[in-house]
Amino acid sequence: MKLEKFKNFRFKVFLVVLIFSFSSVNSWAAIVDTGFVGEDETEIEITRGYAKQPTFPRKAIRLGKEGYVVVEFDIDTDGAVLDPYVVVAVPQGVFERAAIKAVRKWVYESPTYNGQSVKANNVQVKLTFSLN
Repeated sequence: MKLEKFKNFRFKVFLVVLIFSFSSVNSWAAIVDTGFVGEDETEIEITRGYAKQPTFPRKAIRLGKEGYVVVEFDIDTDGAVLDPYVVVAVPQGVFERAAIKAVRKWVYESPTYNGQSVKANNVQVKLTFSLN
């Protein structure tokens, strides 16, 4: 009886490791690598210096779910992400937390406009969660 439980446990652990190895290949790409500055909302280019890839939620792996999240945020004069929030999530309630957690850790080069550091507004990125 104990040996049977041990074999079952080993199989479950192997299955979990196998699932995680396939799911770690999720992808993400920017929709807009631009932000807006000033009252006239002039569009400027934004360069990401560091971007942590989001962690694929375990529940989504277990259920075989894929999807995407569009996150919008501002970038401070020092390149820090400010106030990220979800604009769209498909499916809802699955990937939002992982997307926000990753984006909060991103760092951009200081946005500049006319040679001065500025705050960039309304930057949007789409993070795609794919099992393949």
